[in-house]
This record gives sequence, C-alpha cells and structure tokens, in this order.
Amino acid sequence: MYSSSLSRDRRGVSPVIGVVLMLSVTVLLAATVGGFALTATTDLDQRTPTVARSTGNFVTDPSGGCGGNTVAIRHAGGDPVPADELAIAVALPDTDARIVDLPVSGTALSASNTDDSDNIVYDYCVGGVIANGGKRWSAGRAITFQLNAGGGTVDPGDSIEVRVVHAPTNGVLAAVELTARR
Repeated sequence: MYSSSLSRDRRGVSPVIGVVLMLSVTVLLAATVGGFALTATTDLDQRTPTVARSTGNFVTDPSGGCGGNTVAIRHAGGDPVPADELAIAVALPDTDARIVDLPVSGTALSASNTDDSDNIVYDYCVGGVIANGGKRWSAGRAITFQLNAGGGTVDPGDSIEVRVVHAPTNGVLAAVELTARR
C-alpha cells in the first residue's frame, strides 16, 4: 500500500515540473524579445527632417558660373537641414551617381566623389548651400551642381531624378524629376 501511494505522487509531480519548465521558457523568451525591442528603439531617436516641398530646374545651356547641365534643387518649406547632413542621388536614364561628403570647402567636390566611373557629376562646380563651407538647407535656399557635359549624356527633353537624402538616417528629404531645358 505504501508503494502504490508513492507511485501516484511521482506521476503527479511530472505535470507540475512540465508547467514550471514551460513557464520558465516563456519568461526567458519574453525577456529576450523585450531586450531586443528596447535596443531597437534607441535608433528611433534619430529622426529624418521633413521637407514639405521642393522645386528644381535643370538647364542644359550655360547658366551662372557653372556652364551647361546645371541642376538646382530649391527648398520650398519644412525643416532646415545642415549641409553636412545632406547627400544627393542623381539618376539619369542610363546610369546614376551619389554626391557625398558635403559641404565642400570651395566649389569642387571632395575626392570621395571623383571615383564615379561614369563621371556623371562635374567635379568643379557645386554651389548654393553645399559650397563654400556650407549653410543650412532651408526655405528659399538651393543646392546646385553641374552634370558632366563632356560625355554628351544629357540633351534638352531628357529627364533625370534627383533625390536629396538625409545622410544620418538615409531618409529621402526631396525627390524631384526634372526635364532638361535650354
């Protein structure tokens, strides 16, 4: 009789141990997921500024000090953005380029922009808020640069897409499709 009551107790312990183990695994899993969720939210502190509207023009004839194929993107409203937080992505029908390490000290791009094998952006003619040490890109101010005219890659009527990117967050501040005009 004593041994039969002992065997019943052992069978009763098995479900209790199973429940305790299942609860332990659930708590451990919840703690792990919670830890990852809390570390992921620290990246959310860096927000992309909002540029409400932007305009642009793309002139194939010589204009200003840059010559032909000059692109200007004007900030028309929204948050001001420091020039050192800007990058520019340019997409032509056949190729694309990215202008980084802004602002520049004069009007020539830094060496990191000259390794573009297609030589889309002319190295020596940037202006507006990304030139001469830079300013904040704010309402009314423009970013200007010149596409390389030497390759004859752009004709009046051709379209390009220009994106102004917030470099720290890689968020797009402005996306403008421009048609080349004389």
